[in-house]
Amino acid sequence: MGYLAIIRPVNCLLTVLSVWVGAWVGGSIVFRAGLIAAGCAGFATCAFGNIINDLMDVEIDRINNPRRPLPAGTVTRTGVLVEAALWSAIALACALILGRYPTLLVLAALLALFAYALLLKQPYIGNLLVALIAGSSFILGGIIGRNPTCLIPFLFAILVHLPREIIKDVLDIEGDRSAGVISLPIRFGIAPALTVTAILLGLCLVGLPIPYLIKRLSARYLVIVLAGAAPLIVYALVVVLRAPGRPALVRISLLLKAIMLVGLSGFLAG
Repeated sequence: MGYLAIIRPVNCLLTVLSVWVGAWVGGSIVFRAGLIAAGCAGFATCAFGNIINDLMDVEIDRINNPRRPLPAGTVTRTGVLVEAALWSAIALACALILGRYPTLLVLAALLALFAYALLLKQPYIGNLLVALIAGSSFILGGIIGRNPTCLIPFLFAILVHLPREIIKDVLDIEGDRSAGVISLPIRFGIAPALTVTAILLGLCLVGLPIPYLIKRLSARYLVIVLAGAAPLIVYALVVVLRAPGRPALVRISLLLKAIMLVGLSGFLAG
């Protein structure tokens, strides 16, 4: 089970859904053969990224997340290296079926995930890179579906993933400091990091009605995000601005995942 757990399959399935939403947002839900391959490429890329990140962070995870497969000893380093290679091969093979631009996008994502895990865990750069990679799932779907509206969920993905990455940095500050990782809260402090988080959440909240106002998405989208996502974002904002402790930040990190799901529902309905 460790080799399955290390890829975080729920996150990988969310990536598949994001690819499909990128193809369908603002239009009809129509399955094409290419979307199956694109979903598989997204799943495999996400799996690769999660494995590589855990490989590079194993010493940090002994402090921050000792139950993860590598520090817990439920998998071997050699085994997960082979698994990572297999997932990267699957991602590229699926992308090659789809043509030049999907292949370039998937290859760029794989390289960026490797670079992030190995070199780029620095303030702003690393967090932004992760958010861009997450958002690129919508772009991949948009390429397959020839759907420029994919840029809307791409932008919202950045505004949700960035604050979540910063919150995770705050939660992981002890292990990161011991490993010499200079994250945003380590360099500038927890309070400034949470202020940046609040600003990003505020931008996301203000931006929710814009796709409807510019007539790119329908009233169905507006109702779903205002009734479902907006209250959750407001709650997250209030908690973040109150200098929360670790348990509250864990809840907000999970809440941001729920906001992503509500957003995906709105984009599908729009």
